[in-house]
Amino acid sequence: MKFKAVVLGMALSALSVGAAHAGSNWIGFSGGAGIPTGDYGDAAATGWHLGATGTHMVNDAWGIGADLAYHAWGGSDDLNAAMEATFGPGSEVSWSAIQADVHGVMMVPTQSNMKPYAQVGVGLYNVSAKLTSPMGDDDTSKSKMGFNLGGGLDFAGSGNTHWGLSGAYHIIPAEDDLGSDVNFFSVGMNFKWGLASSGN
Repeated sequence: MKFKAVVLGMALSALSVGAAHAGSNWIGFSGGAGIPTGDYGDAAATGWHLGATGTHMVNDAWGIGADLAYHAWGGSDDLNAAMEATFGPGSEVSWSAIQADVHGVMMVPTQSNMKPYAQVGVGLYNVSAKLTSPMGDDDTSKSKMGFNLGGGLDFAGSGNTHWGLSGAYHIIPAEDDLGSDVNFFSVGMNFKWGLASSGN
C-alpha cells in the first residue's frame, strides 16, 4: 500500500511541478479512443479516454513527467448478450480505469515544427467492472501496477503551445482478479503549453 501511495504522490507532484526554466515544463490535456486487445477485446468494446499530463524536459532530448487519465469502455456484444441471458433483458457490463503513472520521454531531433517522441510509463491503474441488471447492480475494482509504451507527434502552435497526435499500448496484469489482463491501445489528440519561468 505504501508503494502505491508513493507512485500516486510522484504522479501528482510531477503534474503540479513549477516552471524553473521557461519552456522546460509542459502541461496539457489529451483525449481519444481506447481499443481493447487480446482477451480483454472479447470482454470490452472500443471506448474513450480523457487525461492530463505534465513533463519536465531535462534537456532537449529527455524528459520526465506524469499522467492522470480516465478510461471507459462498454461491454462487448458477446459479453452483454451473456449477461442478458443470465440476468435478464437490459443487463450490461461497463469497464473503467483510472491511470496514475510516471513517464519518461525521448524527443527525436528534427529541423521542422514536427517533433516526434517516444514515451514509456509505469504506475497504478484502478480498474473497475460494473454490471447493471434487472436483478440488481454489482461492481468490483482492483488497483494494479501497469505499463504503457507509445509515442506521438507534436506540432508547434501559436505562442508557447503544441498540439499533437499520440498513441500508447497499455498492459495491466489483472487476470487473477478480473478474469482477463486489461490490455488496450489508446489513441488520440493532445494540447500542451509551456509554463513560463516564475522568475520572469
